[in-house]
Amino acid sequence: MTNVVLELDHISITAPGINGSHTLVHDCTLHVRAGEALGLVGESGSGKTLSARAVAGLLPDGFTVGGSIRVDGEDISALGPKQLRDVRARRIGMVFQTPRAHLNPLRTIGDFMTEALIAVAGQKPHTAERRAVELLAEVGIPDPARRMRQRPGDLSGGLLQRVMIAATLAMDPPILLADEITTALDVTTQEEVMAVIADLRKHRNLAMLFITHDLALAGAVCDRVAVMQQGRTIETLRAATMRQDGTDPYTKRLLSASLPGDLVTGSGEQGRPVLVVEGLRKVFEVRSGRGGRREEFVAVDDVAFTLAPGGSLGIVGESGSGKSTMARIICGLETADAGTVTVKDEDWIKAARGTPARRRRARIAQMVFQDPYQSLDRRQTVRQCLSEAVAVHRTKATRAELAARVDELMLAVTLDLSLADQRPRSLSGGQRQRVAIARALAADPEILVLDEAVSALDVTTQIEILTLLDGIRRDTGVALLMISHDLTTVRRLCDYVVVMRTGRIVEQGPIAEVLDDPRADYTRMLLDSIPRDGWVPRRRLPTPGSVPPTVAASTTFTAHSGGKK
Repeated sequence: MTNVVLELDHISITAPGINGSHTLVHDCTLHVRAGEALGLVGESGSGKTLSARAVAGLLPDGFTVGGSIRVDGEDISALGPKQLRDVRARRIGMVFQTPRAHLNPLRTIGDFMTEALIAVAGQKPHTAERRAVELLAEVGIPDPARRMRQRPGDLSGGLLQRVMIAATLAMDPPILLADEITTALDVTTQEEVMAVIADLRKHRNLAMLFITHDLALAGAVCDRVAVMQQGRTIETLRAATMRQDGTDPYTKRLLSASLPGDLVTGSGEQGRPVLVVEGLRKVFEVRSGRGGRREEFVAVDDVAFTLAPGGSLGIVGESGSGKSTMARIICGLETADAGTVTVKDEDWIKAARGTPARRRRARIAQMVFQDPYQSLDRRQTVRQCLSEAVAVHRTKATRAELAARVDELMLAVTLDLSLADQRPRSLSGGQRQRVAIARALAADPEILVLDEAVSALDVTTQIEILTLLDGIRRDTGVALLMISHDLTTVRRLCDYVVVMRTGRIVEQGPIAEVLDDPRADYTRMLLDSIPRDGWVPRRRLPTPGSVPPTVAASTTFTAHSGGKK
């Protein structure tokens, strides 16, 4: 093999345990050439991230690696700690899934960008700053000199991911390890980030190991795709023809799961809406970055829609479109500046006063968040978590009744009862999300608000959770309000959809009508940004001062088959 920059030769990764060590990755063999992108795909727990961390020397203490890992022909698995740090600093760049978790919120972007250039490359501060500005410009960040003075909290997720890519490239490494770098991004930001990486690969001749659970994305941006299952590499395919060439049953199951699902057809009940939102507006004060002055940021502007009992409504749009802010207002986690939120004929726009009022509202509307590992108490077992939630709403329940209700909730979300004494760290991502859903259902809610609740899950687990939610909706009549940047996910679960941009509704209606025959240019742009066969990422940043389309901005839709109001 010529021009091989990275080679994993029969590596195995073993973790320590109370009852002895156990092997998590078995006999993995991969190679990536200069300028090539190799996708590494598979379900959560398949060994993708562990393999990449082994390359970067970032495995937890006590983990051992067998086999060999070669960078430009040198076996780095035999290097000492100091030598490995030098390789990691200069020859291997790694970009992680959540950039905000890897940046100090108290330091500026400039501090972060120049740190390696000064400490590792030995550059003078003014030289390092000039180079950092050049790197930020190279990854397409507008006004890079001003961004250098800002802090992570001032930047969107997409801009922060570009900062991470720019910092990774500061030492000009030949290898880029990209670990789920677009999972938390909306489709247009994902397209921008992947277009940046495509340009960098072309101009720098970068070799990239691209870890993702999105097979459609891997097929669109990679040259080859390696499929991992339970720590083993079972198949490596040409990306362009993987759907035709895949022979392993597991590969075929992953490929089938990544296809757009069937439409959910109107199963919402007729009758009075359980939720009515009218004229909703929320304004925040944010730091402008120019002399520390504060500016007004309109997060939600004149939003209106309704949701019927048993209905399912998807709210889609880019990061910063106002989706999550609106959801938090509905659940009482934010206060609106104007408009009304009416739930079961009760005005919820004002904060609930007192514990009884808050509990009454919580019994009606519950929220499931994106990251269950952050929203669950890591010290509690599954049983303790669910018992606590049940006890809040059933204050007179006996211990036996609490235990029976916990078992009932676990079975409702298809969690094995043997997991009741496990803590979140011992559960898979899908199992943790099922616990989060069960905790929300403990209140017997009439509205379930799902804020990016499946975006961090692999495709097969996504389908399991979506199928579970649809079954719960049909069995209990709970109404689903789904916040998502993934139009494919919304298509699988929702009857109706609202498309938001910069705080306003640009289009809404039945899911088939909006996604199959969109009226707004912005909706068409979202659909065009979804990876598919023949898709090539393009940079789509709007020009300064552009005004988003506002088609159907004042139209309201009820999330059942009743149609327009």
